[in-house]
Amino acid sequence: MKPIYFAPEKSGFYAEMKERIDQYFKENGLTHFGTNALKMKLLTMLLVYIGAYISMLTFGENKGLLFAHYAFLGAWSVLLGLNIGHDAAHSAIFKKRSLNRKLLIVFDVLGTNSYNWVNRHLGAHHLFPNVMDYDSDIQQTEIVKIFPNDEHRGYHGYQYLYMPIIYMIYIFRWVIYRDFKDARSERIGVFDNSGYPKMEVVKMILFKLFYLIQMIVIPSLILPQSFLVTSLGFLLLTVVGSFMITLVLLSTHVGEDANFPEPDHNNVLPHSWSYHQVLTASDFGTNSRLLNTLFGGFNHHVIHHLFPHICHVHYPALTPILRELALKHGLPYRSNKYLLSAILSHFKLLKRNAKPLV
Repeated sequence: MKPIYFAPEKSGFYAEMKERIDQYFKENGLTHFGTNALKMKLLTMLLVYIGAYISMLTFGENKGLLFAHYAFLGAWSVLLGLNIGHDAAHSAIFKKRSLNRKLLIVFDVLGTNSYNWVNRHLGAHHLFPNVMDYDSDIQQTEIVKIFPNDEHRGYHGYQYLYMPIIYMIYIFRWVIYRDFKDARSERIGVFDNSGYPKMEVVKMILFKLFYLIQMIVIPSLILPQSFLVTSLGFLLLTVVGSFMITLVLLSTHVGEDANFPEPDHNNVLPHSWSYHQVLTASDFGTNSRLLNTLFGGFNHHVIHHLFPHICHVHYPALTPILRELALKHGLPYRSNKYLLSAILSHFKLLKRNAKPLV
């Protein structure tokens, strides 16, 4: 049974946030969808990815250049997912939902399955962020103990030492294993995943084969490089991509000051929905235009959880409103000034959870 949130918040925070945000869009003649500049940015990012792949096939005779291209493609593919796939999943780029759905193909052509990702992200994570057994984005494997009240295993005592290595196979595991595991799972977090469409399995297999052929087989056929060399290049791609995506994901929900609300015996969470979103998400580097541009607004994560239908291009203008009203209404808005401090905060959480609760 799904948990339910406590009665609606009484402070007026969320209502005032909506009013101020509506006022911002009206005064600036904007909608909450992507701007023309945003669409040009996304097109440019796609062209850069395509250009980098063509460049790899052109100049990859040199092994050093070949591996450099693989590394770049690994990092850039994550940026495509963050900037295009994420906003598309929330129908935040185009007014027409069908156009947003078409853009979800970016996940598929990059070797990951869009159907599974949407179910995980929208069907579980956004409904109950940081709630144990319900948030599948946070709780993906028993190897790491994120939730303080989760079952403790002996090896968790060393997790702050071995998890940096485990995080480096995040993308590889996703491409090769996790999507197939999800397809066989009756439930993903709180999401009912029974009755998995057979055509989605077919689509998943075909896209993954296409991706592996594109990244390993074709370069080995076109370039004077062996299959082993291009396979190693692909592994490098996944390591760099994993590094990039963990930089972002670890900085938004799972730092040392993270909150993990639990439902009571009646399955009722202790806070209202809006308070819960502020309590469980955190920002980082919100003053950095570069981070916002590269990471698709993930560094403005609190405003995203409160208003996920708004395109990330608007977040830098909306976060100051959030900070002001959170202070006014006494909500615990949290933000790390720097990305590095947010990353270090995560490993402090892992070290704290390395010991069982007394």
